[in-house]
Amino acid sequence: MNAKERAHQLRRIVNDDTFKEMMEEVIETQTAVFLNSSATIQQIEEAHHIVKGVAAIDRYIEEVFNAEAMYDKKQ
Repeated sequence: MNAKERAHQLRRIVNDDTFKEMMEEVIETQTAVFLNSSATIQQIEEAHHIVKGVAAIDRYIEEVFNAEAMYDKKQ
């Protein structure tokens, strides 16, 4: 699959309302752990890992869109 096709498929996912809501809810839920004064170290560590995972997904999406832009410039 070339960069253009991958970006097109990913764009459909990223623009999906259910996907957007899910990502927002994951971040909100994990942020609540950080703000909860009774959260355990394990809960905080898990929330941190999840937030880092979501950030990695965001970076991947951005890389795919950047690859598409480079593909377009070459064409």
